[in-house]
Amino acid sequence: MSWLSEGRLARLASVVLLAGAAAAAPAQDSVASREQATAAITDAQREEARIESRYEGARRDCGKVILVNPCLEQARRERDRQMRAVREKELAARETLRRLDAEERARTREQRAAERTEEEKRRSEAPSTDREPPKASTRPPAAPRAARPQQPEEQAKSRDDEVQRRRTEAEQRAAEQASERERRAAQRAAKEARAPAEQQEFDERQRAAQARAEEKARLAEENRQRRERRAKERNEKTK
Repeated sequence: MSWLSEGRLARLASVVLLAGAAAAAPAQDSVASREQATAAITDAQREEARIESRYEGARRDCGKVILVNPCLEQARRERDRQMRAVREKELAARETLRRLDAEERARTREQRAAERTEEEKRRSEAPSTDREPPKASTRPPAAPRAARPQQPEEQAKSRDDEVQRRRTEAEQRAAEQASERERRAAQRAAKEARAPAEQQEFDERQRAAQARAEEKARLAEENRQRRERRAKERNEKTK
C-alpha cells in the first residue's frame, strides 16, 4: 500500500499548492474611482493568467501520480472556483465604470440645464428696448431682437467639457483594449502550455483502452478454448 499512499499524497500536495497560491493573492478593496476600476480590471485579467499558469503546473504534477484522473478533476474544480472569484471582482469594476459614466452624463445634463435656466433668467430680467410706438407714428415695428450669442467663456467651458468627455472615453477604451489583449495572450499561453499535458492524458486514455481491448480479447479466447474443450469432452463421452 506504500505506492498508493505516496500517490495520494502527491495528488494532495499539487492541489494544496494550487489553492495556496490563490489564497496568497492580495484581496482587492472595493473600487470607487475610474482609475481604481480600470486598475482592478487589469489586475483581474493578470490574475486569470496566473491562475491558468498554476493550473497547468498542477496538471503536470498530476501526471506524476498514480491516480491521475481524480487529481486532474480536483485541479479543475479549484481552478474554476478561483476564476469565479476573480471574474466577480472584474464584473464589479466594470459596473463601477458604467456607474461613473452615468453619473458624469447626469452631471453634464444638470449643468447644461442650469446654464440654460440662468441664461433665461438673465434675459427675462434685462430691460426691454422694444417699446410700442405711439399710435400716430407711422414708424414700422421694430424687428425681433436676435438671440444673444454665446459668450467666449461659455464657449470655452463647453469645449473643455467636450474635450474632457472624449478624453475619458478614449482612456476607458484604451484600458479595455489593453485588458482584452492581455486576456487573449494569457489564453494563448495557457493553451500552448496545456497541449503537452492534454497529449499525455490522451495517450494514457489510449493505452488504457488498448489494455481493455486486449483483456477482452484474451477473455474471449479463453472462453472459446473452454467451449471447445467441453465440446470435445462431450464427444468423447458419447463414443
